[in-house]
Amino acid sequence: MALHDLADPKAILPRQLALDSSLLLALRPGDDNPKAVAARDFIRRLGQQIADGNTVAWLPMPVLQECYHVLLSRSLRRAWESLPPAMRPANWMVAYKQQPELLATGFADLASFDEILAAIPVTPVRFADIHATRLSWPLEERIRHFITVYYLLPQDAMILAEAERLGVRAIASLDSDWRRVTEFDIYTTPI
Repeated sequence: MALHDLADPKAILPRQLALDSSLLLALRPGDDNPKAVAARDFIRRLGQQIADGNTVAWLPMPVLQECYHVLLSRSLRRAWESLPPAMRPANWMVAYKQQPELLATGFADLASFDEILAAIPVTPVRFADIHATRLSWPLEERIRHFITVYYLLPQDAMILAEAERLGVRAIASLDSDWRRVTEFDIYTTPI
């Protein structure tokens, strides 16, 4: 498979691709990722392809989970930092365990993020989508394969395994880890 520069407006987009969390998180207004402009330009182009019926952008559940985790943990950290020092627990996770209602400080961020996803628009991968396939090997076997062959962390390996089960052979990401993957077309930025 091949590496594609997602910042290249002439790069041909596939009929289907899965999106990674790094790309999606960079779409938030004010995001400080140095590749955010390239991500926004790519998503504008992708959105037009989706609107024209030429492309489907899949949102694997591990990606959504990771994005929500990043958003909520950031808001919990901010809530923890705003507590008076004398009342502040040892860290943000302890604060959350003691006061789970602090999680509500991130609900607006989740809603804003969901609006970004709807504007693309993405197609969430459903449980039935990845289990009703013709592939004969177990999902956990493919996850281990992607971990050991490409030295990926489990979350990224799960995304590849889900994409593979869907028959999707292209991934869009801002993470350099994905550049090692040779079994898929990878849309990313130069290092």
